[in-house]
Amino acid sequence: MIPNPLALRLDPVRPVRDQIREAAKLGARGVVIDAVGDLAPSRLSETGRRELRFLLRSVELSLVALSLPTRRPFDSIDQLDDRLNRAETAFTLAFELGTTLVLARVGGIPPEADAAARETFVGAVRELGRRADHRGVRLAIETGPDPGDHLRALLDGLDCPGLAASLDPAALLQNGHEPGSVARALGPWVAHAYASEPPATPRISTLSRGTGLPPGAVDWEEYLGSLEEVGYRGHLTIWPEPERDAAGQFKAIVEKLGTF
Repeated sequence: MIPNPLALRLDPVRPVRDQIREAAKLGARGVVIDAVGDLAPSRLSETGRRELRFLLRSVELSLVALSLPTRRPFDSIDQLDDRLNRAETAFTLAFELGTTLVLARVGGIPPEADAAARETFVGAVRELGRRADHRGVRLAIETGPDPGDHLRALLDGLDCPGLAASLDPAALLQNGHEPGSVARALGPWVAHAYASEPPATPRISTLSRGTGLPPGAVDWEEYLGSLEEVGYRGHLTIWPEPERDAAGQFKAIVEKLGTF
């Protein structure tokens, strides 16, 4: 049996508190929550934060990570300060809710030929890492657009303790990257990993996960082996497709993982 505890990423459209109780009944050990709607930093009151922490403790679930919604890449200076400030409020919220990890899609690394966009992007990621570290958390960049060695080179170059990587095999496959190879390339930078098949329908985001791949596209033996090789012992987060039975999808992945 795989050594990693399993987590469930919750649907931001459905009532989160009900889903937390459902996740516990399914046997999940943790949850990933989106910082949107009533759980946005600007809307979740101090009382609401305390109640959420208490609920998680009462059902013995950990908050694995908070997901920061991003609809634009960080390669443009347009409203960049506002986006950095919004990210910082999510870092603060994550720490107060009891997690040290924030997941975000920052966009693909601009090519060296586009010097202006690349400079803006690298500077923004550096600043995100600095602010995350200042707030006591790490920003885990969700994989997808870039090969593993490219993202590794960025992270090594910035050498910021507030940065990390989150492996999304579905998004990687959609972008033509083999998840196991990316995991090995990123090595110690991997702070979070998903365990989900590619969704059949798009996520609602311009920086969405990969879609359109058939079920079974993930080579689970290769992927899980790569995580073991890099020493990853964190949660494996199952991300159900929206508008489908989350419990059924969770159980299906658990059954599949149980064969390894």
